[in-house]
Amino acid sequence: MDKIVIATHNPAKKERFGQLLSMIVKAVLSLDDLGIKEKPFESGETAEDNAGIKARFYADKTGLPVLSEDEALYLDFLPQESQPGVHVRRIGGRDEVDDDRLLAYWQEIVSRVPDKKRTGRWHIAYCLATPEGKVKTASLDHPIVFFSPPSRIRVPGWPISSLQGPIGFNKPHSELTDSERRAHNQKADELIKEKLKELLA
Repeated sequence: MDKIVIATHNPAKKERFGQLLSMIVKAVLSLDDLGIKEKPFESGETAEDNAGIKARFYADKTGLPVLSEDEALYLDFLPQESQPGVHVRRIGGRDEVDDDRLLAYWQEIVSRVPDKKRTGRWHIAYCLATPEGKVKTASLDHPIVFFSPPSRIRVPGWPISSLQGPIGFNKPHSELTDSERRAHNQKADELIKEKLKELLA
């Protein structure tokens, strides 16, 4: 494949996927590279739905193959009807809330759960769409553990990182050292790379 568009305006995400796809694709572009500011309405109820909506929208816009991703959060200690899923930023199905309110809401829930049951997963969906209408989707689960009280280290725009972290580090994501973060990302990248190979096969 000569070119592929990553459905993002984030330069770090473009660089990351550029590295993951370097052996498969000649050029990786972002939405900013193409001057695209429009975005679709993500009406899906699953990560797969929303990844597909984005990939098809931008494939139509660019006339190029597009890779998109979307995520959903699932907590093992909550019933199905209470799962945040793709609505991580919402409380009770209402409008999105700010970092402080979101963290306080989930902190209260996690604090009532016994330590050994504070587990969950990030469910990540990847979708490849072409201008010709072909669509392929692949998904990954990344297991996580929750902590109470949360870390005092906050990441603006990602309050949940103070409350949860990847399995194996015994600390919230916001407290990972640079070397721990690299080790975690390297392991995740290997899994993602295999999924991307499936999509581009």
